[in-house]
Amino acid sequence: MTKYREILRLKSLGFSERNIAQSCGVSRNTVAKVLKKAAEINLSWPLDFDMTDSALEELMFPKYHMWQMIWLYVI
Repeated sequence: MTKYREILRLKSLGFSERNIAQSCGVSRNTVAKVLKKAAEINLSWPLDFDMTDSALEELMFPKYHMWQMIWLYVI
């Protein structure tokens, strides 16, 4: 799983996207995508303790549930 909290924390400390990618074991494209999405929804460090990586993933990159996909197909 992507370390969303760590990406945001390291960016707040001024690390480059390349260094963040190396530290978190993800691609630079992943880091850029996470930071772009976080900026779009005004999400920045520090985060609440209950904002886990799973919660961040759902907030930034929500997945369609089956009924939503069916509804989109019907429309």
